[in-house]
Amino acid sequence: MSMNSPNDFSRSGSQADVERQLQQLREDIAALAKAVAAAGSNKADDLKSKAKRASNDAMDASAQMMDAARAQAMSMEKDLERQIRTKPLQAVAIAAGLGFLFALLSRR
Repeated sequence: MSMNSPNDFSRSGSQADVERQLQQLREDIAALAKAVAAAGSNKADDLKSKAKRASNDAMDASAQMMDAARAQAMSMEKDLERQIRTKPLQAVAIAAGLGFLFALLSRR
């Protein structure tokens, strides 16, 4: 017959407790890793949606700027056309003067 000494019993009991605590610790670490991964995934999703919204806002703003620039160009074209129709001789003289200046500049 083998008799367990009190030290053997307490060692095996404490060893079982330590193993149980280690297993619990492993489970806690695994749960913590899952929670951190989920939080990171949520943060990444939030950042992705914010970037998408910022991109959409920038595209909308640029489209509005293009529309405004197009409207301004059309307005300037109409003003120029109206001015040419009301003062055709002045328009021809200005065009001839600009042509002469470009010719002088291009010779150099």
